[in-house]
Amino acid sequence: MNASNTIQVRGLVVEHPTAAGPIRALDCPDFVVAGGASVAIEGPSGCGKSTLLGVLAGLALPTAGSVTVGPTEITALSEPGRVAFRKSTIGVVYQADNLLPFLTVTENIRLQLALCNDTTDAEKRTADLLDRLGLGDLGARLPDQLSGGQRQRVAIARAIVHRPAVLLADEPTGALDEANAAVVVQLLLEAHQQLQSTLIIVTHDPSVASRLQRRVALRAGSIVHDSEAAHVS
Repeated sequence: MNASNTIQVRGLVVEHPTAAGPIRALDCPDFVVAGGASVAIEGPSGCGKSTLLGVLAGLALPTAGSVTVGPTEITALSEPGRVAFRKSTIGVVYQADNLLPFLTVTENIRLQLALCNDTTDAEKRTADLLDRLGLGDLGARLPDQLSGGQRQRVAIARAIVHRPAVLLADEPTGALDEANAAVVVQLLLEAHQQLQSTLIIVTHDPSVASRLQRRVALRAGSIVHDSEAAHVS
C-alpha cells in the first residue's frame, strides 16, 4: 500500500433535494482503496456509480461524510482548492472524450501540463506518450479527424501526461466497440502499473471489471458486494 495515494471514504452520503423531500443518491459506508490498487465500481445505470466517482474526483461535495486522498481531505477543501488538487493529483477519463475540437491532439495533451504548471520537457513528454499509445503520427490532427478509439486514447494521454497519483475513469469503454474497448482498458491498466497510481474504473461491463484487482458493486446508492471483503471473510 502507498499511503500517498490511498483513498479513504468515511460515511459518504449524497442527497438531492426534490419537492417531495431529499432523494438519497449515495449512502456509502466506510471503505478504503489501497494506494496503487485497481478497483472496478459496478452496477446498473442510476445506482450511484458516477455520483461516487464525481465526489472522489472533487467535482462535487457530498451531503455528509468525507473523502481523503493520501494526507488530503478533499471534501474539506474550497472549490479552488479542489480544482488545484485535481489538476495536480488526479487524472479523469470519461465516456465522452471531451477533447477541445479546435486544438490538435498534441495541443489537447499539452494543455493539461499547462494547467498543472508542469511544462518541463512538455514537447518530449507528449511525443513519447503519443508513441507509447500508438498515436505517434497523429499529433497534428484535430479530434474530428480521429476514430472513436483514437479519440479515447488521446483522452487517456491527456489524463496521464501529468503523472497523476489517482486515475479515475467513468464508463471509458461505453461508446466503443469490443475491440477498441479492450485496447482502452489495457492502456488504462498499463498506465496504472507504470505510474503506480490508484485506478478506479466505473463500468457496467463485467468483462472490464474482471480485469481489475477488486470489484465493488453498487445498488440504489449502497455497496452490496465488495470482492476484497468477500475474500477477507
